[in-house]
Amino acid sequence: MRKLGLALALAMGLIGHPLAAQDAAHEAAAPNPAAAPAASAAVQPAAPVAPTMAGIGSDVIAAPPPVIELAPVRPPPITLVLNADLGAQRLTVVENGKTKYAWAISSGRRGFATPTGTFHPQWAAKMWYSRQYEDAPMPNAVFFHRGTAFHGTSAVGLLGQPASHGCVRLAPGNAAALFRLVHKHSFAATKVVVHGGSRQRQPSLARRGARSEMASVHAVRGERARVSPAAQRRASYWED
Repeated sequence: MRKLGLALALAMGLIGHPLAAQDAAHEAAAPNPAAAPAASAAVQPAAPVAPTMAGIGSDVIAAPPPVIELAPVRPPPITLVLNADLGAQRLTVVENGKTKYAWAISSGRRGFATPTGTFHPQWAAKMWYSRQYEDAPMPNAVFFHRGTAFHGTSAVGLLGQPASHGCVRLAPGNAAALFRLVHKHSFAATKVVVHGGSRQRQPSLARRGARSEMASVHAVRGERARVSPAAQRRASYWED
């Protein structure tokens, strides 16, 4: 019996060792749950970079060019000044600092005031017809404030006194000369100054301008007779 017990113990020892070796090998092959996060973190690739505008699509968008600050454009110097004195009913034309012309005008009569202030010519037309006053002709019109303009008139007998619907009227030849001057100097280099000025009338200037321009009015219209006062009043009513 004693020998049989020793034989059984020896047999169990021999059988147990291979089983322990197999268990150890199996445990070595199995992953360790505690060490798994560290190992996975070591081999995990870096997080992808957020896409940018330059990496979207097949085309690469270039970076915006640097901002270049441009120097402000300076307006040209004023070389032509049109000084309209509504009190004296006179327009003084100053070119390059020297008085070139002094002409009689007709500005807006009562209820149709000519706007005062400092302006620049905005646009011009060799021949314009008033859209507000029955298509009245406005030759050599130089607009400086909305619908207000310098322009020629056939009512030269009324020059030197307010008679218009707000525009500044000139004798036909003077309006043509003004039209050429404004285009010669450009709108930006021309300044228009309209002010109340002196209330002192200058009838001699008005009469002189009327006499010098009456012949040009007749030539334009092909008339030989003088323009009657009634015709002048009708013209002054329908013109701007």
